[in-house]
Amino acid sequence: MPKRVVIKDRSEEKPSGEKAEEASEEKALIEISDVAEAVARTVSEQDRELEEASVSAEAAYETVMEKIEEVRIREKVTQERFMEQDEMSLSILKKLLQRWDGFREEALKSINDAIDRYNRLKSLLESKFSSVEEELYFNQIELDTLRQLEDQGRPISVSKKEELEEKVPMLRKTLAEINKRMEEIDGRIAELRHMADNIYDVTSHKELAEKLLREMVETYYDRLGEDAEVKLRTQIDTIAQREGIPREYATIYVWKRLRRAG
Repeated sequence: MPKRVVIKDRSEEKPSGEKAEEASEEKALIEISDVAEAVARTVSEQDRELEEASVSAEAAYETVMEKIEEVRIREKVTQERFMEQDEMSLSILKKLLQRWDGFREEALKSINDAIDRYNRLKSLLESKFSSVEEELYFNQIELDTLRQLEDQGRPISVSKKEELEEKVPMLRKTLAEINKRMEEIDGRIAELRHMADNIYDVTSHKELAEKLLREMVETYYDRLGEDAEVKLRTQIDTIAQREGIPREYATIYVWKRLRRAG
């Protein structure tokens, strides 16, 4: 039996040049896709890092506020006990206050830690702001170029123009949001630094002492005259300096002494 001979239609075969061109185009598309994926991964990683830094900073701030509130409560309770219990001596009071100063040191460490975390978050936001700003300028120039080409009657990609007209305002909005967030962080850092510089004031309890001072002024006004408040404040300051105790406790001490004296 004779062998069958299959004759290929050469019209179905593509020239080697055309095949090479298609292969080159395919390779270029793959490379562009790879670059796009790499950029997307970079942006995603940047956003993830920002989110983690934001959560970390906010958690540190909450820790600061909790520690400060704890010291305030200790101060409030200590003042109440000192006022109510005549047997609590100044020596015992001073030892307690030294312990509370230890808690203030812990609060101060937490404040500095929070400041460091907010500074890191701000640094990351500054980097993102720079990246978005660069992207904004690039896309704005691309859009302006397409518009000028269109005005000259040159053919342009309408879809690309529409894409840029939508993208540019979005990038401006993103910049505004980042800038607002950085301003909020600056405010938070300033708040924390104020706390660090005034750690006693932000952890002290002043309401009881202020109430007792008003009570003493009203009670001893007839005895001390119009200068009752000035004279009482002078006594309080003298006790605070002599005994080395905070003014709030000196106020309670004077109140207890005057109450005993009748």
